[in-house]
Amino acid sequence: MHQYIHIFSLRIGAFPLFIGLGLLFIALLVFDTLRSFKIKNKFETKIMVCIPLSLLFGCVTGYFSDVIFRGGIQAVFRPYGFGVTFYGWLLGTIIFYLAYSKLLNISSCFLLNCFLPTFSIAQAFGRIGCFLGGCCYGIPCNWGVQYPAGSLPYIKYGSTYLFPIQLLESCYLLIIFYILFKKTRFQDRALWYLIMMPSGRFFFEFLRGDNRGTIGYSILSPAQNISIIIFFIALIILTEKQITQGNSSSWKKLRMK
Repeated sequence: MHQYIHIFSLRIGAFPLFIGLGLLFIALLVFDTLRSFKIKNKFETKIMVCIPLSLLFGCVTGYFSDVIFRGGIQAVFRPYGFGVTFYGWLLGTIIFYLAYSKLLNISSCFLLNCFLPTFSIAQAFGRIGCFLGGCCYGIPCNWGVQYPAGSLPYIKYGSTYLFPIQLLESCYLLIIFYILFKKTRFQDRALWYLIMMPSGRFFFEFLRGDNRGTIGYSILSPAQNISIIIFFIALIILTEKQITQGNSSSWKKLRMK
């Protein structure tokens, strides 16, 4: 476990460092996409501004989703000591992109296909940060990682070996990233991301050893329930899209004024 990384005389937290790298890749990939479609400069600037705004809005929804799932409705009135759930963050960013597309008078499909696939590489970096920082840890096993005294995993499991689920998920997300950007048509990337990402997340949840929260009387974690919902919604939309549109590429004509 390396909560801090020393670069010359600087001591930087591993988790924020890798999150920062992930966000940098989001910006670079979005910028490259906009240039490849030869988007007008004024729209290019407005879409790039969308990055910090959407991430900030996602953090708000992600935080309060953690408050509700781990602390209950009553915790909304005392929302302290919680983190940010990925699915809460993802939902917030999607809502923001849909609203922002209306404001810019641009295809919401284009905006979603531009941003959502880039989250895969950002998540991959983020999971490495989780591994180094000692959060989102795995279940006890006969081999794996031992976290030092004082860390969150140690407080719960002591010096027990824990499965390095963060690294496994990071590898899976890198595979998704490769498939989306090398093997998938641009117009289908967002939906395939929303199919592949929750598919893996559903199974990875079984290997998580931290507090996963609860939702009603479900034996599954909130993340697993949400994974199922996202998977089937995306699958239905993709199937309907392929049936109604076929291989048409008319979607590329962006509604910009």
